[in-house]
Amino acid sequence: MKVLLVDDSTAIQRSFGALLATAPGVEVVGYADDLATAITAISSSRPELIVLDAKLRGQDRGIDVLRHVKKHHPGIKVVMISQFNWASMRNSHIEAGALAYFDKSTEFQQARDFIAELSSTQSAGSAAAGTATLKT
Repeated sequence: MKVLLVDDSTAIQRSFGALLATAPGVEVVGYADDLATAITAISSSRPELIVLDAKLRGQDRGIDVLRHVKKHHPGIKVVMISQFNWASMRNSHIEAGALAYFDKSTEFQQARDFIAELSSTQSAGSAAAGTATLKT
């Protein structure tokens, strides 16, 4: 599964990218840190999944990227990560189309395992890839 990692922290990009690379069948195909570079990276890297921070650099918000993806690239799955684990924020991203929302300060391993499961079900050709269990 080709994954684009969108986070405004280079440290998070590197550490979570390295963790994702340990998941069988997962390939990190690009990184972005704001709305503009995310849109460009989506077109150039053609990911199957975007791991997206809820708050990006400046005024950019992950939900804006999420809405763009769902409107223009509806086949791409999105998993949210954020240090803000508020129920209202989590719920708004899920309602906008994210498959799951993970607290990046404590749930990186769970996010990696969730993505590995998505990858394995997709590789197996299972329709379950689009209906994975939601992390709340």
